[in-house]
Amino acid sequence: MEQNPKMDIRFSLCREAELHEEMKRLANAPWSPQPYDPHGRPAGSGHFYFHRDMVGDEPSCTVCIWRSEPGHWIVKYLVPDEGQVNPIPIEQYKKILTNFESDIADPAAKTVEGITSIETSQYKLEYYFSREAVRLLQYFCDTSNQSDLGTHLDDQQKWIAFLLQVYDDNSNVHCDTFGKCLKTAEWWPEEGIRRLVDEYDFAMRLLKQSGR
Repeated sequence: MEQNPKMDIRFSLCREAELHEEMKRLANAPWSPQPYDPHGRPAGSGHFYFHRDMVGDEPSCTVCIWRSEPGHWIVKYLVPDEGQVNPIPIEQYKKILTNFESDIADPAAKTVEGITSIETSQYKLEYYFSREAVRLLQYFCDTSNQSDLGTHLDDQQKWIAFLLQVYDDNSNVHCDTFGKCLKTAEWWPEEGIRRLVDEYDFAMRLLKQSGR
């Protein structure tokens, strides 16, 4: 049976309080800081909690963090709220955890010169995008001229089809997560992934502002 992944957060020993404050600052909807454990008990020393509201068919839950040692936190569990599906299905568990990393843990860790890590196998396109979006992306990668990194007009049309599908699916996948998934898939030259990530980010913001 596949095990739920854990996430490591490593940082300078003296900056734990600063890290926690930055994580709380970044915890915007659907996230929020939580001063108690999943059972309503006050957080003990070395334990930290964040709540995530229900998003689509993904259950509301509490992210449980434990201080393994000074300078090292581990996200040990995602505990679903009472009345939610329990245990959280593995695909949803991975997606919620990686969203926590990209939305809160990773940017907060960077401010204290820290790092986060989850096994790269968790970054799979099918965890985040619809089957049709994955099909369009693979078609673009498989049939485009990779020597010029897909800049030909015909190849750009295939790339745009993928971007429109992602936006219409309302996936709300962060551009950094998209880049990690594309790198894991190994469908595109590594030196060209950054450009696609930047174009993806710009396209999602442009389409949102356009009111499409």
